[in-house]
Amino acid sequence: MNNNGNIILKFNYGSSVSVLPSSAVSLVDKAKKLDIKVLLLISSDDSYRRDGFIDRLCVALGITQKEAEASLAFWCRSGVISLDSSQPEITVSEIKAKNADRQSEEKESRADVPKRAKVSELPQYTSAELNELLKKHESVVALVDECQNVLGKVFTVSDIKVIMGMVDYLGLDNDYVLVLMHYAARKEMKSMRYIEKIAVSCLDDGYTDAVTLQSALRVKEEKEAAEYKVRSIFGIGNRKLTAKEEKCLQAWFNTYCYGFDVIERAYDITVSSTGKPSIPYAQAILERWYTNGARTLEDVEALLSAHEEEKKSENSSFNLDDFFNAALSRSYSDSDNK
Repeated sequence: MNNNGNIILKFNYGSSVSVLPSSAVSLVDKAKKLDIKVLLLISSDDSYRRDGFIDRLCVALGITQKEAEASLAFWCRSGVISLDSSQPEITVSEIKAKNADRQSEEKESRADVPKRAKVSELPQYTSAELNELLKKHESVVALVDECQNVLGKVFTVSDIKVIMGMVDYLGLDNDYVLVLMHYAARKEMKSMRYIEKIAVSCLDDGYTDAVTLQSALRVKEEKEAAEYKVRSIFGIGNRKLTAKEEKCLQAWFNTYCYGFDVIERAYDITVSSTGKPSIPYAQAILERWYTNGARTLEDVEALLSAHEEEKKSENSSFNLDDFFNAALSRSYSDSDNK
């Protein structure tokens, strides 16, 4: 490597060749990492430039439709890509309708795929059986390569058998399997047995195509992330939430749609009033704020300031806020002693 004058670089193209306009090079510094991934993918495989390509981009990169559209918009604005003018123009509503029809057809085509409720029902292939199935499902070889790249590890024969079981026995398509791989990689749970269990569970829950699966897993991840943050704020640790606590969290995020800054403010008031963290006590505070029209931390602070001013202006020693806090504190103290 020391004699730079004699070194010649060459690309190992394999089965795909990526060709980019020179204008893309000048935009690399402005592009996000995801934008570059999207550009490389759509330039190397024309299947990512044809009908339904956004869904395929989302599955291949493990991203949302909004993220894919944002990256494509960046390259369109930059003049690197554009719509094929030789094709008839279609509206956004037509594209959505077309995608919906295609997804409906995919669901119908897999409607007869039986659900496997137990992982123990999945077959344990011998090496000879695996070789025969690899001949039958030629695309699995490329799928294995993609899965290895997503998880960042080299598969054993046992790992490949699991993938074959998901494809041949469960009837999952390549996109479905890749969504599962991206999910496992984000959770840093790279055991194929874990992925197999998730696949079976998702089928049992009715997620039979890659698009609905990806949406469901995103919701699941967002819920888990929110719960983790609440556990951290209230110092709950790893114990299972009570049914009452879970109901409180559902109200905070699904009904009130509060951010963590508001929840942390409720936590501070809870500890100041009771001397300890309490999700039900914080729920009472948040519910009162929501009822009074406070939606953001700024709204909450304004509401609290107004109450403080009201206190100062009152001549009576009896104060509803003081009464509310005292009664609430006694209520939760009594319940804790039971």
